[in-house]
Order: sequence, then C-alpha cells, then structure tokens
Amino acid sequence: MQTTSILHFGVLSLGWISFLFFEKVLFGSLGRLQVRIIMHENLPDAVANIMRESNEWQQAINAKSEVSLIVYLDMKSPHAYISVRPTLQIAKDYKVEIDFRPYTLSYIEMGVSKTTKDQKRRPPSPDADRKARMFYAAAREYCKLQQLPLRSPYRLLDAEIAHRAFVFAKRQKLEIHFMMSVCLRGWGSGWREFELESVTQLKDALAEVGADLSGFDEFVMDGGEGEQKVSAYKEEAHASGFVGTPHYVFYDHQSDRTLGLFGREHLALIRSNFATQGLARNDRVKPDFSHAWSGPS
Repeated sequence: MQTTSILHFGVLSLGWISFLFFEKVLFGSLGRLQVRIIMHENLPDAVANIMRESNEWQQAINAKSEVSLIVYLDMKSPHAYISVRPTLQIAKDYKVEIDFRPYTLSYIEMGVSKTTKDQKRRPPSPDADRKARMFYAAAREYCKLQQLPLRSPYRLLDAEIAHRAFVFAKRQKLEIHFMMSVCLRGWGSGWREFELESVTQLKDALAEVGADLSGFDEFVMDGGEGEQKVSAYKEEAHASGFVGTPHYVFYDHQSDRTLGLFGREHLALIRSNFATQGLARNDRVKPDFSHAWSGPS
C-alpha cells in the first residue's frame, strides 16, 4: 500500500520567487523514496531537475562499488554546496562509493568572527569583509553555471545541529535527499526561509524526505549520539590533512597512500585516478572535469 503526500516550499532563483511542488511516494515497508516533480508554470527547469536528480544520486552512491571516496562538507559553506553535484557525478561514472561526512567549520578559525556567540553577518575587519565578499562573489558565478540558487546569508550560521540531522538521514540512506532539500531552500533564500539551527525545521525536512523520526530528538541533543559522530568525523578529517570543505579523502594506488585534498579543483585528479584503476562504469565515461560543469551527463 502506498502513501502519498503533497508538500511545497519556496525557492528563490534569479531574484524572484518560484514555488516547487513535489510529491513523495513511499513503497511499502522498504521505505524506498521516489520524487516526482509537479511543475509550476514559473518554476525554472534547472531547479526542478536538481530536485528530480536527488533520487538518482541517492541510488548512485548506494550502488555496488569497489573503492570509496570520503567527502567532508559543511552545509553552511557555499563552495561545499557547489561541489555536491559534480562530486556525485563520480558515483554515476565510476564504481566508487561516496561517503559524505559533515564537518562543522569554525568561524573563529576562518577569521570571520571573534566569538562563537557573534551571530552578526558582518566580518570583524575591513580585510575580512573584503575576503567574505570575494568568497560569495566567486560562489555565485559557479552557481550560475549549475543554475543553482544562491543568495548570501543575512547572518552567520551554525550548522552543528544540521550536521547531526545529516548523520541521522545518512543512517537511513536519505542524506542526499535531505541535504539537497535543505540547501536549495537555505541558499535559495539566503537562509531566510529556512533556519539551519532550527530542530523543528530540520525534523520537518527529514519527514518530507521520508525519514523515520524515531529517536531523532535524543540523537541530535547535546551529548547525544549525533554530536559524538560529528566530533569523530572531525578528528578523522584532521588526521587526513583537513584544511577546508569540500575535503576529499581516497586511496591513491600509484603512490600507495591515502590522500586528503581540499577543494573541488581536485575532482579532475580524482577522476583520473579512478579511471587508471579501471573503475569506469562504461566505455563512455571520460576522466576530464571542468569547473564549468553545468549538470549531470
């Protein structure tokens, strides 16, 4: 017996509001989620396609693979947001399991804030402000290539609770659905339409993608299993030479060692490495990667 529910949310794209409606259908006890887009006449095709992709992406990272690629992301980082889809393309092209892990960046370490309690968006110095503006200006240009919605946040964000919720979704193999749903709403509105620190909104987002919410509150509470897992991920990231997100960790068979690389500019190197190992899923796969990547092949 299938259960159907309709939900909607606003997506800010190219300076105007469109509404995305989609229907989720759960199949029996398997809990396998399929997402069907119900097109609104004003909805940009690109945004609808991104939501439609999430089901395909989730299947790809859960497909049978021979090697793994660990990817550390911070949901409040626009450059991590930009890296998600081209990283997922690797799972479609190669027999590689992608293990997404959350990493909560520190605003103090980044030089964006002098205190963890400062939630004002303005950086603490003119130099930091200049760097922040350039950071988001570059992100917007790359978002345009993928037709991803991106609006600068109106204040500093804390992704710690969201990352615990991500781990909760990951345990149910729903992390891509959850992440794309939250990020499209968040970045599309500059985090005005979605509060990244709101347990209630995060729980709603999980419910929308079909997650079983049993034990969620206990999982994300301070001192709970979610906090412990996120903390463990952070220690493992540091051990691999972590600098920032996205951070990629994989075994390099040529040098016979594990590499940790910061930034999506290394996707070409990573793809080439997997190609030389003979991991391509078919003969049509090419190792080349361009920063002008505009969507899945």
